[in-house]
Amino acid sequence: MLLRSAMCAAVFLLCHPHAAIAQDAAKSALAEQDLAGRIDAAIAPYFKADAPGATVIVVKDGKTVLRRAYGMADTGKGVKMTPEMALRLGSITKQFTSTAILMLADEGKLALDDDITKHLPDYPARGKKITIEHLLTHTSGIVSYTSKPAYSATMTQEMTVAGMIDSFKNDPLEFEPGSQYRYNNSGYFLLGAIIEKISGQSYAAFLEQRIFTPLGMNDTYYEGFGKSRAPVAAGHTRAATGFGAARPVSMCQPYVAGSLVSTVDDLAR
Repeated sequence: MLLRSAMCAAVFLLCHPHAAIAQDAAKSALAEQDLAGRIDAAIAPYFKADAPGATVIVVKDGKTVLRRAYGMADTGKGVKMTPEMALRLGSITKQFTSTAILMLADEGKLALDDDITKHLPDYPARGKKITIEHLLTHTSGIVSYTSKPAYSATMTQEMTVAGMIDSFKNDPLEFEPGSQYRYNNSGYFLLGAIIEKISGQSYAAFLEQRIFTPLGMNDTYYEGFGKSRAPVAAGHTRAATGFGAARPVSMCQPYVAGSLVSTVDDLAR
């Protein structure tokens, strides 16, 4: 009797494949809910309801598993964070800079082992071979301009790309190129200058035409050279009495190392 029941069940599933598909879909949905719940439980404790927050998206196999906002978008105005809000990307900008460099490499317009003086002949390399790969991988030995003592006092100043490069190019190297790793914003600044020189476009225009527009990243832009349809979250600085507005910074200074604005939906693309 038990065998007959099992056989009947098997025949039923064979005759009704939609039932099996529906069952698999239900199991998959439960697994995704469980994953989303576990991720949410891991993230939520880091963001208080009345403190600066974050937006999060998790995509698995092309399907969104979790899309959620935490905390506040603007503590001063009492605006809550929502998943569609745009935020400054900070150093996630570097991913787009390195992608732009690799696009130019794919097109044969540069090579990763090129000496940077091939593209920036006036840069004082002091007899050392500093390559594009060194810049990409934070192994150039060039002083990072954001680590210099005067940076915080001058970060509101409007500067040209050449002017910013002048601010660090004559500093002694911190180590032999390729011998150490040290996080470096100056290296990415030089990559931006190389992108602009080779492409004949501004960094903002290159990314918009080559990456953002083709991918439909409609809420991603270089701050000051574009705008988002999405509301933009405010920046914050921790103060003794809580959180205040972030200190202003001229976005020409982060440049290709940190000047992009985007949403989690665009980044998921």
